[in-house]
Amino acid sequence: SSGINAEYGGYNLGPLLEDHAEAIAPQWALDIGFTDVKGVNLVPNVVANITERPCFGIFTESDPNTPIAWLCIYSAGSIGMLHVKEGHRGKGLGRILVRHCLKVIQDTHGMECRSHACCQKFNAASRNLLFSEGWELQPVNYKKLYFRTPGQS
Repeated sequence: SSGINAEYGGYNLGPLLEDHAEAIAPQWALDIGFTDVKGVNLVPNVVANITERPCFGIFTESDPNTPIAWLCIYSAGSIGMLHVKEGHRGKGLGRILVRHCLKVIQDTHGMECRSHACCQKFNAASRNLLFSEGWELQPVNYKKLYFRTPGQS
């Protein structure tokens, strides 16, 4: 995990920890296609993701222990599981996470790494965020795969 702890106007950016898995798991289940999350225990999967790869969250000053937004970096420079909780959308938090993770990817894999992200077709906010950050669409199966070519701003 990264040693970052940056402040953004009442919000703090920092690494996700194993303790955050419980708060993230229900939304993660919905994001990967579980329509009924009762009886689904993804906490072990979330813990594995958080402990095996760089994952970052944004926290409020009033509740510094519960992430209100998060994003993970996967192998070969891909990003996934971007989520911003309802009451915090439209404030640029997703953009902060995407930009931070892209910097981590470039620091880890080099500036020439071609990153990719998956986004569900109906998720216009994530799609628009990726486009505005220089990502290009490559349709694949039920999701949309976005690529960001090195050197784009």
